[in-house]
Amino acid sequence: MRAFILTAIIIVIAFVVKVDLTEGSIPLAALQTKSINGQCEQQREPNYITVQTIEGDTIHSLFALHPAKVPMTFPERLQLFYNLNPHLQLQELIPGENIKLPLTFEFENKCGK
Repeated sequence: MRAFILTAIIIVIAFVVKVDLTEGSIPLAALQTKSINGQCEQQREPNYITVQTIEGDTIHSLFALHPAKVPMTFPERLQLFYNLNPHLQLQELIPGENIKLPLTFEFENKCGK
């Protein structure tokens, strides 16, 4: 009976140590480091130019007047456009408004690195 209880205690201790090493304090520290780096990456913006719209401008016409530096599809560029200009998702372009047009997929690092 002592051997059975001793074996059970050793198995429980081994399980607790395994859980602590895989999900405990050490991995949490690594996750916090990754989340800090993730916040830095979220602050990054694609390379863009700022243009002022005029009467009759559309997203298609602006993309035609200011082509991307690297080949990208219209949906890819449109997604970057709305990431840079989230206020334009449910409205038309207003003449005289300054908007950002994405040029590449490359990002400018806004974290100071």
